[in-house]
Amino acid sequence: MKEISAAGANPEGRGTVERALHRLRGARGRKGVVLIAVLWCCAIVMWAGFQLSAQTRLLGEDELHSIAATHALYLAIGGCYEALARIHQGRPLQANQSLEQNWLPDGKPRVVVYNTGIAVVIMESDDRKINVNSASADQLTVVLKKAGADGETAQMLAGRITDFVHPGIASQLRGQPQTNPSLGNGGKSDTGFQGPLTSLDQLLLVPGITQELFYGYEQGAKEWGSRSGVLDHIAIPAKNSLFSQLSVNSGNANAQTGLTGLQTLQGGQEPAFLQNSWAAGGTYRILSFGKSAKGPPSVGIRLTIRLGQGGNAPYQILNRKIL
Repeated sequence: MKEISAAGANPEGRGTVERALHRLRGARGRKGVVLIAVLWCCAIVMWAGFQLSAQTRLLGEDELHSIAATHALYLAIGGCYEALARIHQGRPLQANQSLEQNWLPDGKPRVVVYNTGIAVVIMESDDRKINVNSASADQLTVVLKKAGADGETAQMLAGRITDFVHPGIASQLRGQPQTNPSLGNGGKSDTGFQGPLTSLDQLLLVPGITQELFYGYEQGAKEWGSRSGVLDHIAIPAKNSLFSQLSVNSGNANAQTGLTGLQTLQGGQEPAFLQNSWAAGGTYRILSFGKSAKGPPSVGIRLTIRLGQGGNAPYQILNRKIL
């Protein structure tokens, strides 16, 4: 009691105690700041870890997607080789032969089964299609309507296509001159490709020709349906799409003959089985879609070939494209 009283009565002792308390409070404050800094550092490290993990996961998914696409491409290439090996195959002697054993250019899908996936191959005559380079605007209007365009749009697009294919002539669309602002050419007189199309895909450069009109994948999925899951995740163009109706190699400019396709002709003309045969000098389109056993994506390849008329080369590849 005497010591406490003495300390309380002694001003120097009281100051010492206050300084000690002040240092204690300062130490506590510094510890609090350090603790907050440590927590912030931990939060930043965790955030960076989450970001790195997410990025790594996305990169891993992209790599897996790329590997699957490459695998599907090799399967599609295998399907092309299988189709090329079947060129000149005759009609089966037995009508009940399965579709997979009856490889003819009739537009029906054949399935090639591999250990790691499948290839779906479709072959058809390119000569039965309408040549976009020689068809008139009226004939192209019919084609565009079948592809899903309404009447006015079909007429407008048909005029644009003829403008692009034949840049040196006046537009066939309502007699408009070549300097058509709707073509987006800025008043220039040259709106076309300086001549006939060399690839059907050039049609996508014409303003207004959409992917749906050109390929019609949505309608194609409904038409082909699911063949016990075989055709799932395989984007096959619709039968009435521009891709399926038109060609740049065919000598056919008759809309009615071209649109008849592979159906049996009436009036005593050639039956369907002759149309679906291989002919020397004819042009044919081969579509091959590869799909890995592990699932999508699928990859397609289009080959356009011309059969030889003798000699050592059984066929000539006119063009090819990865779809």
